[in-house]
Amino acid sequence: MSGDRTMNLEKLNEKQKDAVLAKGIVRVIAGAGSGKTRVLTHRIAYHVSSRGVEPSNILAVTFTRKAAFEMKERLKGLIGESNATTLNCGTFHSICLRILRMSLPDGRNLDILDDKKRTTFLKRVLGPEGVNQDLEVGRVGAIISLSKNRLIDEKGFSAEAEGPFLKKVAEAFRVYEEWKGKEPLLDYDDLLLRCWKLLKSDKRVLRLCRERFGHILVDEFQDTNLAQFEIIRLLTPPQENLFVVGDDWQSIYGWRGAAPENIIEFDRIFPKAVTIKLEQNYRSTKSILQSAGRLIAMNQVRTEKTIWTRNPEGMPVELIDAEDPEKEASSIIQRLKSLVCGNGTRFSNVSILYRTNAQSRSLEDECIRQKVPYHVVGSLGFYDRREIKDMIAYLRLIHDLNDDEAMLRIVNVPSRYLGKAFLKELEGIACARGKSLFTSLGGRFSRPYMGRSAGLFQKLILVLQYDYVKKRISLPELVKKIRLSTDYDHFICQDEEMTPDDSRIQNLNELESAVKRFERIEDLLFYVDQVKARMRETTNDDRVNLMTLHKSKGLEFAAVFVAGCSQGLLPHQRSLDGGDLEEERRLCYVGMTRAMERLYLSYPRTYQGKPMGVSQFVGEALPEVKKAGSQGGHPAS
Repeated sequence: MSGDRTMNLEKLNEKQKDAVLAKGIVRVIAGAGSGKTRVLTHRIAYHVSSRGVEPSNILAVTFTRKAAFEMKERLKGLIGESNATTLNCGTFHSICLRILRMSLPDGRNLDILDDKKRTTFLKRVLGPEGVNQDLEVGRVGAIISLSKNRLIDEKGFSAEAEGPFLKKVAEAFRVYEEWKGKEPLLDYDDLLLRCWKLLKSDKRVLRLCRERFGHILVDEFQDTNLAQFEIIRLLTPPQENLFVVGDDWQSIYGWRGAAPENIIEFDRIFPKAVTIKLEQNYRSTKSILQSAGRLIAMNQVRTEKTIWTRNPEGMPVELIDAEDPEKEASSIIQRLKSLVCGNGTRFSNVSILYRTNAQSRSLEDECIRQKVPYHVVGSLGFYDRREIKDMIAYLRLIHDLNDDEAMLRIVNVPSRYLGKAFLKELEGIACARGKSLFTSLGGRFSRPYMGRSAGLFQKLILVLQYDYVKKRISLPELVKKIRLSTDYDHFICQDEEMTPDDSRIQNLNELESAVKRFERIEDLLFYVDQVKARMRETTNDDRVNLMTLHKSKGLEFAAVFVAGCSQGLLPHQRSLDGGDLEEERRLCYVGMTRAMERLYLSYPRTYQGKPMGVSQFVGEALPEVKKAGSQGGHPAS
């Protein structure tokens, strides 16, 4: 084998070289920071430059457009731009769309529903002109998506549906597919399901695809769902040139159908498969890897591997405990500043990770207070999130009935059937009277329902204002009252796509906690305006990275803080109530292994006013912690 090792393999270690040169069906189990992307690109380059494989006969599948772009950019330096350009490289969805377009009679005319249009479409399906069911759009959409990713169409779902709720979803699923078929439209999940059905039923198309894609490589194989796995199984050419790379220890997308078993049991599905383990870590210190290794060893379902490094021992992982999220944020930012000032670490090389987006609020507030530049990666800042802006607009209007901007934002939130026609009439009345929009709500409108709805909204605001001014209810009570009196929580859930780290309800609960420190509405509004002004002024790229643990996958930083390591936050309460605790542990492992030099775990002893025990994951990762909290446990000593 050594005779095949060309110049472009000299910088690879022995296991990496074995992976690049291996023939047939190959499973590479690549530990965190072990150089899997380098292996993938070098394998492609080796096949093109040394084995004479045409780039157009290679299919490289990634999970994001960004990963596909970065792979092609790396390959340009290895095989030249023209070769890299002709390579078939893309996401599962883009590859499936390409197959459908080149194979179906009407393939060129396929129209794809993006996520926003899909949500709008589902609202119609669930509304009066459709099945007329009071079901949450986000939940129904997630169930339909998960079903398709498990290769279950509307007929299969209906046949298996038991109980009143699932039967309602089955009817919505049927109407959704029926309406899409009339357009005709496909959603992203259809691309996988339709492609699988086509490859399974049309031998000619399957043969053409196998001829075209003689060599298949799949990145992040631990994140494949059943549909993606079966598509790869069908596409695998007779000469069995299949190369998959992944790490079951980093499988964190079970909520959208990903199955780590696909890589764990790969050799059972493909008995001829060669398995190569990349166990040398180039990223982290020994101390960080030891702690992360102790944590992941608690999982029962996993492949065996020993991650090691030649990097120095480094500083031990540090545990920070704090009274509440505000004190936790203060401790984190103080340590972060000492790293930047004392060690010369750049802000941009530091990341603060957390389980849910709602947890960013206290960290953002503390960054503002201590004048630390930051940005929230993959999400809006807390005060820019839709539900928070809606609540702030309600508070603005209660504080100042002449605030037309706030009035326009919330007069139809939740929907009061006061649309564009109403607003046009209202603005005309306000202009004629020289009054504010709110004051003009009592005017005469062309349609009776407009007057009734406008009057009810006006009364609602005045009652809330009375409760705040005369009854002197606190700001948290006022926010809670707005939510209850408008049924806002139900309204906002209608638009929510179900994800594990983002919940509009959690954000609203966090707002209730945040406003406790303000006595008056004007104090809160002044602070929010300050935050927005500060963010507009921040143009420096050297900023601390705030992000969820899910968003951190594939990244690395000199220093990492994993915040909110409390039982019920990480692991999330859902996993303690019968969810997937092992996936939560993998998620924590992913966060810990982002760190190159320094790793901090922190936890608050209370969250949103409730007592919290230290996460069991802390005790598993750091044996010097005498007692990790079980559900409702005590802080570590």
